[in-house]
Amino acid sequence: MQRTRQGDGFWVTPEVPGLELQRAAYTRWAFPKHSHDVFSLCAYDAGAESLRLQGQRVVASVGSLLAVSPGEMHEGRAADSSIGWAYRILYIPPSLLIRAAEETGAPAGTLPGFASPMLQDAALLERFTVTFDALKGGGASRLEREERLLGLLVALLRRHAGMPHRRRAAACARGVKRARELLEAHPTRNLSLEMLARVAGLSPWHLVRAFHRQFGQTPQVFQRALRLRLAQELLAGPLPMAEVALAAGFTDQSHLIKHFGRTIGVTPGEYRAAAHAGRGPRKHVQSRAPVRP
Repeated sequence: MQRTRQGDGFWVTPEVPGLELQRAAYTRWAFPKHSHDVFSLCAYDAGAESLRLQGQRVVASVGSLLAVSPGEMHEGRAADSSIGWAYRILYIPPSLLIRAAEETGAPAGTLPGFASPMLQDAALLERFTVTFDALKGGGASRLEREERLLGLLVALLRRHAGMPHRRRAAACARGVKRARELLEAHPTRNLSLEMLARVAGLSPWHLVRAFHRQFGQTPQVFQRALRLRLAQELLAGPLPMAEVALAAGFTDQSHLIKHFGRTIGVTPGEYRAAAHAGRGPRKHVQSRAPVRP
């Protein structure tokens, strides 16, 4: 029987050692019994795969998520060989899953397990998609990629691995303010979530939640607003558009155009023309939130 694979894509993220992403489609394909030394989270986009794992036969189809723990033996084949299946996979190092569990309040070193490998959760699937796109694309900042990945894992563990919901702590105003000041001092620097958390004296996910409670936005959204304000200032000057994008901290001109138009409501070119004509358009970019006492 001919075995076919198509539409493959494979990505790695240098900021998170061991994290890998894959998009693949298979027809008339069978995987022999095997295991991975990482945690696998799969989202099914077409067709269906029949798998044997955790001592049972399961069928993963469109709209479902599959969670495969490190070392879990499994095998899979197309549920219908004339159709096959397509999916996206996040291969997540166990250390990152343990860290996410600790963020929920689990004891240090806890490697979570799942009662069932099949997850039917539309909200989590949507979050998976946003995270996958941010991780594989070049337009998201390091802060955004790390924030989205940690948020996905914490949500996954709370909803499907029995991890506790940590009791809401105080806003930690001083630590969060220090993190904000670092972002304001270096708007174009490729800061990591770990670095911000260290400055704040909080764990990474605690920082994200406390920052949002205190300022109404997460650190990566705040960072992007700072960069857009800088881009507005630079667009009023003589720098070419591509250089404005890089100087303001964006990956390239296309990503500046994407975020500028979505947030401010006009293109960078329209904004520049109006600014040079002396009638700058009204700014829609979020202003700095006041520091709460």
